[in-house]
Amino acid sequence: MKLVRMLLVVALVLAFGRALAQEPTAVTKPEQLGMSGARLQKLVDVYQGYVDSGKLPGAVLLVARGDRVALFQAVGFQNREKQTLMKTDAIFRLASMTKPIVSVAAMTLVEDGKLNLLAPVSTYLPEMADVQVGVEKLDQSTARRSWRWSRRSG
Repeated sequence: MKLVRMLLVVALVLAFGRALAQEPTAVTKPEQLGMSGARLQKLVDVYQGYVDSGKLPGAVLLVARGDRVALFQAVGFQNREKQTLMKTDAIFRLASMTKPIVSVAAMTLVEDGKLNLLAPVSTYLPEMADVQVGVEKLDQSTARRSWRWSRRSG
């Protein structure tokens, strides 16, 4: 089972890495891809809000279905201090590729109807069915910390 999962991740890295390495040439109207242009604009607005509030210096947004691009837009700054605007061909350093790869794999499975985001994790990973969670408790009078273990169904 672990080998199958590892092969899936490697396949996704190869498939999506090659697709993302190619510069999108044309943006298709979202409605032609079964998406809402207004909802994609809300996504852009949310990221612009993060930039405006100082939570994020900038971002490049890319939403695609298959090999057709519905949204490809830069918001914010590459360098906020120098006011260098973000470009769509900006290069980002990612310390770990696990989260983006797993996220893409999960969303692909959701689109294919093979993963239900509302299902308990144990539906897909049975070993997570009887997880214990440590809950810290602080005694206000002594300032001592203790732990209580609780079973969580998942």
